[in-house]
Amino acid sequence: MWNNLPHIIIYISLHLMAIHAFSHPTKGVIRYTSSSSSSSSSSCTRLYLFKGENNKNSSNKSTRPIQFETSKNKNKGNIFDSIFTGGAFEDTPSEEILSSASSIASKIKSVKDLGWTKPPKRRGNARPRHRAWGGEGEMAIQDKANYDETRENCVEKWLTMEDFLRATRAPPGPAADTVFVALAGGAKYAEREICEMKIAQWTGQGKTTAKENNKKQKTLVAFDQDAFRRTVKEGRQDLLLGWVSFLSVNLFFASCIAFPTNPAAKALEGFIENLKEQAL
Repeated sequence: MWNNLPHIIIYISLHLMAIHAFSHPTKGVIRYTSSSSSSSSSSCTRLYLFKGENNKNSSNKSTRPIQFETSKNKNKGNIFDSIFTGGAFEDTPSEEILSSASSIASKIKSVKDLGWTKPPKRRGNARPRHRAWGGEGEMAIQDKANYDETRENCVEKWLTMEDFLRATRAPPGPAADTVFVALAGGAKYAEREICEMKIAQWTGQGKTTAKENNKKQKTLVAFDQDAFRRTVKEGRQDLLLGWVSFLSVNLFFASCIAFPTNPAAKALEGFIENLKEQAL
């Protein structure tokens, strides 16, 4: 068991280095420079991993998502800088973020304000996956092969973060992330039906009142701050629970590999043996 421990440590270290490098793609490695002084024959060399701010001749543009390019000082070594957190875990006070997010959400009166201007299509069987369970690398349904809006049985497209920012004209940042997580929850994309339901909660659509003629008519209701904050809380909880479950499963199997004689590994082994016996 202990013979494999160095390999496990090396494996984990390489993954941590890869995560750190992805979180800091503009901070320096793999550029070799040399400088010399006229008063000395000695030279000084430096090694950089990525072409960064010190390379004035670099013309490579960043390919990071737009929400990660909003501020020059945003990437401060915090792991949450490289993960979508729905506006949580930010340096800005939460009340300030929620206030800005409310200003964005209050302008959304219907799904037309999010880009769905045509009559609704069928929902389809596919659902946006959670970001922790493959959602980060998933393509939007409208970007997949054979998607054609002109077809009669075409499914409804999903709302992407880029489309959301374009439709609402909101600046990228924690406030926009907060509104988007309220609509999409832990998924990377939001569905039209879910957005309609959330917007109805924010605007109080469907509430009626009896007038003097006893006829019930729809009333205009102001933006419901409490309802909006509830949906934000639900979206962030869904996002967090997904990541917790993902990490828990991976840590469990990692512990089974590192310590195969632990009770959890033995319980898993017994469970698999029972399944094999039942199958045979």
